[in-house]
Amino acid sequence: MPPVHPFPGLDFEDALDGSACLGAWTHDVAADRFGLARPLGDALGLTARESAGVPLARLIAAIHPEHSLRIESLFLAARDTGGPFEAEFRTRGGARWLRLMGRTDLGGSDGAVRTCGLAFDLTEGRLGRGGPGRGAQWQANQLAEHVIAMKGLVPPLDNPSLAHLVDRLAVEIGFELARRFGEAAGDVRH
Repeated sequence: MPPVHPFPGLDFEDALDGSACLGAWTHDVAADRFGLARPLGDALGLTARESAGVPLARLIAAIHPEHSLRIESLFLAARDTGGPFEAEFRTRGGARWLRLMGRTDLGGSDGAVRTCGLAFDLTEGRLGRGGPGRGAQWQANQLAEHVIAMKGLVPPLDNPSLAHLVDRLAVEIGFELARRFGEAAGDVRH
């Protein structure tokens, strides 16, 4: 008997398209070769041949100069430490925002074996396509995500002054979000 599909009528290709997923990527650390799904290669301005395998230097050259050193450092650090990997950056021309998410698997004493994951196109949200409401929604989500992440990272540092500053920042961001969304909804209070 064929397996029962847990989501009848769901097309995973459509789901990936709807999530802005550009496909998979992998980095063979020892060979210094990145393999990229064609849509990701296209977003980076790489040829089909380059998408099949390029060195880190070529991948970094496809990233906006404002982000390239940071992304190169992330890849180099992931090679040494392993574990989850996440990076957001603009492409060289600045026309696209991408997010790479994945994991670095470490080998024995020789370090990383490979990093692999998925790539997502964040351009629509970052550039406010879809109208001002969408841009404000993206901005609000980013502010909230970052302050939540900071609140989770501060306690292990055992620094009460920093914890207080992050708490104050969270409150101010909350007020700003309430103000922005109140104005957008026509609920301006004096």
